[in-house]
Amino acid sequence: MGKSNGNQIIGCMRFSYISKGGFAHSHDPQEEQERLIYAADRMERRFKLFEHFALKSLKQQTDQDFKCIFLITQTFPAEYRQRLEDLIGDWSPGIIIAKPFMPQFRAIRACYEEVQDDELRWITSFRLDDDDMLDKRFVERVRRLALPLARVRGDGNPLIISFNKGVYLEIGEDENRIFDACERTPLSVGAAMITHTGKRENIYSRNHRKLAAFFPAYSELDEPSWLRTVHQDNDSIPEFTGILDKREPSEVDQWLADGFDVSREWLMEFGR
Repeated sequence: MGKSNGNQIIGCMRFSYISKGGFAHSHDPQEEQERLIYAADRMERRFKLFEHFALKSLKQQTDQDFKCIFLITQTFPAEYRQRLEDLIGDWSPGIIIAKPFMPQFRAIRACYEEVQDDELRWITSFRLDDDDMLDKRFVERVRRLALPLARVRGDGNPLIISFNKGVYLEIGEDENRIFDACERTPLSVGAAMITHTGKRENIYSRNHRKLAAFFPAYSELDEPSWLRTVHQDNDSIPEFTGILDKREPSEVDQWLADGFDVSREWLMEFGR
């Protein structure tokens, strides 16, 4: 379970998790949240994005020695849970955990505590939304970087690795748009934290855009590490904090092919 070099790597994905706090409608009554989040048309769109983007990118990681938690609410409809279980199947890194309706961070922290191996010294937590992709060498890259950076800090307290280069896909009503980006602040896709096992902090401890204001952070720019989708079901209005649309289309096409195993043509037709 992500044990190479004594560093366990564990991701956590909120899969339509309904909670107290943490997203735009999280202050609504539980029943109202369920009506909105579990609506059939929305769930169809989420499953399509999940299967073709997030789950695909996890299953094609070159380093499969990690775990990924799929956090759902205990009221998650049985038909959707079965569908999620069928998609994950016998893919050994995947773990579905159901938690009650509760504050979001408490649920996430409980998930990490449930899965972590207390006999190992280090834990690296990463985050991924169900509609985004990690490049296929993401876990491999995290494993290579995390321990050397933690040793530079030296005290076992949290350190952030921010993967700031990637690609956006805007899914529009009339047409899609693809553009490259180099962000100044961490995204919700792919940010990671290494710390000593047993610490209470994890990558969800703070708003992802503000991580560097609370923890030492390393910005990794060598390779494109994520593909983020922008669409009608985004929980909040997407923010761009860096340099956008500066690469030649041919270079971005090579990123898409090498890192994500997708093509511009396929992305431009997605959702049409």
